[in-house]
Amino acid sequence: MNHKILISIVLSSLLSVAYAAGNPTAPHPSPLSVNVMPQGKLNSSVPYQNCFSNSIWIVPPNTLLAYTYDNATFTPVTDQTVWVFSNYNQGYFFGQSYTAIDLSTLSQKYLIGSVASDGQVYITFYSGTSASTDLVSGIGTLNVQSTGQCYFTMQMNSGQNGVSGLTHWSYMIPITPSDSYYNNLPGTNMSLPDFLAQF
Repeated sequence: MNHKILISIVLSSLLSVAYAAGNPTAPHPSPLSVNVMPQGKLNSSVPYQNCFSNSIWIVPPNTLLAYTYDNATFTPVTDQTVWVFSNYNQGYFFGQSYTAIDLSTLSQKYLIGSVASDGQVYITFYSGTSASTDLVSGIGTLNVQSTGQCYFTMQMNSGQNGVSGLTHWSYMIPITPSDSYYNNLPGTNMSLPDFLAQF
């Protein structure tokens, strides 16, 4: 009798092991046990801090195209946007954005953004006054080439009252006074200082 009980227990255990082997269940680790960042890269500012030493960024000629929308009407436009960063701290960056749509509609906003350790970027653009509550959002990546040069790849969307707005994907590249685009800002027929003087 004892042998039959023992055999039953052994068989039951073997069946349980066999079932578990054929039906594995993914573990659910605690968030604290997940290694979400590679060792040695715990500070997201390390790979990207140098990108912000050039604080002026512009839309290059090949990605000036954007689209405005108003109800069901979509219109191609030229969108030159200039970012001027004022500060960078451990993956967070701050500054102002200056946008000209077809050189006729001008907009200046403040910006605050973050770049994660894998280069993913999120930026919020806001007016800085209580008169306007419209927020513009941008998502993208900050890319660092083997030469150390940096550029953004961004998707931007703005909307007013759910009826009209603008969408634009673009590269953003840094420039300095020694670059040709400084004196001939793409899409504007003017220099960068003259462009900023409009705002």
